[in-house]
Amino acid sequence: MEKVSPNLSDIEAKMHQPRALQVLDSGERRVEFGGISCQLKYYDCEQPGNPEARCNEIYEYKLSADAIERANLGFDLDELPSFIGVKGGAARQVLEALVHSDRQLLPPRDVDLVILEEVIASGDYDPDEIRAVASDLSMRFSPRDAMNGYGAESVQSTAEFMRQHDFTINQVLIHKNNGAWRLLASTQAVLDTAEHIIRPTVFEHDIDYDYRIGNKLALKAVRLLSDMQVQGIDYATIKSVQLPDDIYGDPRDDYFMQALQLDKALEVSDELAERYVENLKFYGMIPYGCEDMSAIEMYYYLVNETDFVPSDGVLESLRIERENRLKLGGAAKFDDVVERLLRQVPEWFSRDYYDAKK
Repeated sequence: MEKVSPNLSDIEAKMHQPRALQVLDSGERRVEFGGISCQLKYYDCEQPGNPEARCNEIYEYKLSADAIERANLGFDLDELPSFIGVKGGAARQVLEALVHSDRQLLPPRDVDLVILEEVIASGDYDPDEIRAVASDLSMRFSPRDAMNGYGAESVQSTAEFMRQHDFTINQVLIHKNNGAWRLLASTQAVLDTAEHIIRPTVFEHDIDYDYRIGNKLALKAVRLLSDMQVQGIDYATIKSVQLPDDIYGDPRDDYFMQALQLDKALEVSDELAERYVENLKFYGMIPYGCEDMSAIEMYYYLVNETDFVPSDGVLESLRIERENRLKLGGAAKFDDVVERLLRQVPEWFSRDYYDAKK
């Protein structure tokens, strides 16, 4: 592996972020995983306003026991076999622990796993055993996704995987190399994590729509921003796109995607859901007909207007809240919106959820 210090004149870094620069300098460049030059060749664009288009190499960081402990993943990485990696929020949290060593991090709600096919190809593995292990781990770490057929993702090429992400902060992957757990991260992932910037990747800017982004990504960006804000990160921002001008669809009319992102917010907390709705109003992205609704009212409206099935996390939190009210001697009844939502849950959905928890 080639040890290279990033050229700071080519990346968007602020000198008041010495910790981010220390992290960048501590990594080992993985040339075989490519960088932004591959993306620019593939997309034939340069997007001068996006620093990812100027420099976005992939670096590898060895994870110390202290860094893993600060990340507070809620499980021991050594429970995973070497052909399993970790992506998504859990991997982001490890990078957060490296860049912001003073932050207290909560365990992630779930853990997104990947099957590293390149590791499997280099070893002697039983395909049936791999599938069984991956299935069991997916049910343990991400039961909702596993129940709906979205288990561990098969990654044929780590290089391709590292450049096909939605946001730069998601250009991360935890994997095992030479017997030690390591984090792969792009330079822009490190810098944007340090600054708490939500930045769509070059990969997500659609050439056919003048490099704009779609409804799903735009709504997810607003949810991620809201999540950072309720954690007390007031300076979190969305960059490299102007919302709603740089969206090629109309998010106000995309009720299913609106329901999906609001569902994810409600899974975390009512506070996040309400902040998310307020931000939708701020960006002019609130669904048609929902301008004066609360988060739960909007959720009920969207669920009834689409074929969206409420997640087990949202429904379970509503049930728990109702039980808590009873235990405290209060009224078990919520407002009419929540009661109607609980009553309309399909029986098969509830049954599958509780069967999976056994």
